[in-house]
Amino acid sequence: MRFFLFASLLLLLPQSSAKIPQLNLSNVLGTIPSVPAYERILAQPVFQVTTAWGSPYMLFEKYKDEEKAIELEGGNGGGGGGNEDDMSKFSRVQQKDDMQDTRPVSLYFMDEHDARALADEMKQMKHMKESDLRITCTSLGKAARQASNLGNGLPTGQPMDGSTGKILSMDDGGSLRHKIVPSKRELFYAARCAGRERIGCFGDSAREDADLLLQPQNVIEADKMGLRRKASKNAVVRMKKARQLDKEGLVESDEDKMRREYTHMEGQVGLPVFTAPGLVKKPPSIRRMIQGSKAWASSSLTPLYFSYEDLMNDWTEMRSKSANKSKIPENPPEVEVFNMMDVVTSIDKDQWKLQRRSELVREKKGFLGKIPVVHNFIKGKISASAANSGLEQVVFVPSSLGVQAKERISANGNRKARLRPMRSWGKNA
Repeated sequence: MRFFLFASLLLLLPQSSAKIPQLNLSNVLGTIPSVPAYERILAQPVFQVTTAWGSPYMLFEKYKDEEKAIELEGGNGGGGGGNEDDMSKFSRVQQKDDMQDTRPVSLYFMDEHDARALADEMKQMKHMKESDLRITCTSLGKAARQASNLGNGLPTGQPMDGSTGKILSMDDGGSLRHKIVPSKRELFYAARCAGRERIGCFGDSAREDADLLLQPQNVIEADKMGLRRKASKNAVVRMKKARQLDKEGLVESDEDKMRREYTHMEGQVGLPVFTAPGLVKKPPSIRRMIQGSKAWASSSLTPLYFSYEDLMNDWTEMRSKSANKSKIPENPPEVEVFNMMDVVTSIDKDQWKLQRRSELVREKKGFLGKIPVVHNFIKGKISASAANSGLEQVVFVPSSLGVQAKERISANGNRKARLRPMRSWGKNA
């Protein structure tokens, strides 16, 4: 009896091992420069309003289809030339008016409270009172990859058109766009930090931007829409001002330079991450045991916090454990905010440049450079551009409130199974 029990366990081992997720041990000895940027943000949870089966509820956002309007103008009369008659002009204007001003979109919320506010608002509708709305959780890495697909978005599970073999249009449910909604709590803090232009705060003062973010969503969107209409004109004015100062030999102020470099964010909203000079994330204990004092001196990590409150708490903890408390101020002298998407794309570009540089170095070594291990013993010339940018030491610290919400949602579980019957396809359809 014991033999058959042991044999049955051996048969089950391959099946059970396939279900065990792979462990990522890259942070045991500290952040490795080769870790992709999207894997560094996997620990940050995001939230969606979904059905009991995990399918997100789609919303319809208002928009002005400027791309279609430009294509329409370019296709009729070569951009509105003098050869265009009155009838074609009238038809072109009528086609613009007939364009749909809404499109479906799926939202990922950085803050659980914002997702629950949307769910409560949806439950107030008559046809949604009996619906089973859920708040589900996923990783920010997945949300960032889905939101990075612009244009028509990602294809859905809808079948293709049987007559043409093409994917259905966005209006017919063939594709869906995904967007990440930043936390209003963190945007309020970010409006008062240095570098607030990186996340779209272009007000005359930090207090003005903070007061705007306390308003309802429709008020914020109306203000941002007005800024988007003036963004191109403001960009031209800033560029002319910078050129005039350069001709006169004057130095552009830091605020004007920041506004000119991030003029594309005027009227937009970014995903804020916070950092403070002097606040570092020390390596794990295993690395400190192996490398000793070198791990503290040369391998300190640069943390980027998704939560402003977590940054302040870690600063207080660092000050309390420091031997020189009198030299460390109670609050950080300056908190700087960055746009998470800018940091992620910069890490990707930096890693690609490093990989391409190593490939060129191996090509210069000739035949020995093609051997995997031997090429490491042959020293080549190191270019001046091979200096580290500091992005390899960046580590993202997830929001503690988001992690607590994720643990709470996981503990509650789901009463219904997520598996659905397969859709018939092929000859059986």
